[in-house]
Amino acid sequence: MSRKRPNALLRLAFQVEHHVESWSWRVRRKLRLARPPRILPYRGYGTPARSLVKARVLEDRKVRPPWRRYTLLGSAIASWKRYMTVEIPHARVRARWGDKTWEGTTDEEGFLELWVEPPEGTHSGWHEVDLELLSPSPKGVSRVRAPVLVAGREAELGVISDIDDTVIVTHVTNVLKRTWALFLTEHRTRLPFEGVDAFYEALRQGRTGTAGNPIFYVSSSPWNLYEHLDEFLGLHRIPAGPLLLRDWGLSRTGFAPGGGHGHKLEKIRGLMEALAPLPFLLIGDSGQEDAEHYRTIVREFPGRVRCVYIRNVWHRTGREAELARIAEEIRALGSEMLTVDDTVTAARHAASQGWIRGQEVAEVQAHQREDLEARGPLDALDREPTG
Repeated sequence: MSRKRPNALLRLAFQVEHHVESWSWRVRRKLRLARPPRILPYRGYGTPARSLVKARVLEDRKVRPPWRRYTLLGSAIASWKRYMTVEIPHARVRARWGDKTWEGTTDEEGFLELWVEPPEGTHSGWHEVDLELLSPSPKGVSRVRAPVLVAGREAELGVISDIDDTVIVTHVTNVLKRTWALFLTEHRTRLPFEGVDAFYEALRQGRTGTAGNPIFYVSSSPWNLYEHLDEFLGLHRIPAGPLLLRDWGLSRTGFAPGGGHGHKLEKIRGLMEALAPLPFLLIGDSGQEDAEHYRTIVREFPGRVRCVYIRNVWHRTGREAELARIAEEIRALGSEMLTVDDTVTAARHAASQGWIRGQEVAEVQAHQREDLEARGPLDALDREPTG
């Protein structure tokens, strides 16, 4: 009984919050105080047989585009608008892909997840699905296009990567630095780990150079930062891929942030099931629970994980021994886990296994060197342990 009571209280609190927000939206709309809705498209994914179209319907908060945010205050205001969202529940949306159309309804948090059967002859790669708001009133609401990444027969493997302290330097283990990174910085000032762009591009191209291997990014960051992270990947030429983030605040499953990072495990399971029997590489860092989650995936999907790469970042005392034990368990399960200090080490191993072309290692090395040379003294200090 003690385990069920908190869950029941959370569910009740979620329902109360949902009804209050819905009532507030309806009242402001009738009083003509509410802004029109906006469809925010997310990157979906799937196969030629079944794919996921994703989006969210929100009240348009008119966040300034990146090139119009010049100051710390401007960044803070943009971050505040991203977080103070007003979701539009039960909105009806029409999706059109080629000669096929579907209709879907957003959930209590404004999310649309629509599994569809792509048009016949859909090939691997990126596709665009037109989204149109049907209700509430679509007047003044622009149609948008939601990208969908289709993994076809050409794909040799998939890549699932953590973002925080794996792709982007975010200091998720330091509360103050994490807060600064989330609320007061722009994608233009945040830094990727050295050589990540070239390594992930090599993984995308695969052994043949034309594989088009799908790459997915999983993070504990909130969905409110979707546009921020998407801009970051584009700015630093890191291959685009679906972003699987976390809904912050009250939800049916609990309150976030908090409660660990088990949501990552659920999202990875979903990817593995949707893209079966495609094998995967899993990439994370030593600072959180990535290794533990990846061990679970290796166990639950035997033969599907080729390798786990764990980037060494500053972590608590004793973490090295834990990682060594996890590596032994993963080895016993028929896979491999490699801890690496830099991107080039991972690239060399991937090339030795035939997952990327050998000549790409030199490219990764060149990009890593260029990124290191571009770092300032403050960036170097930023990597020092904080105790």
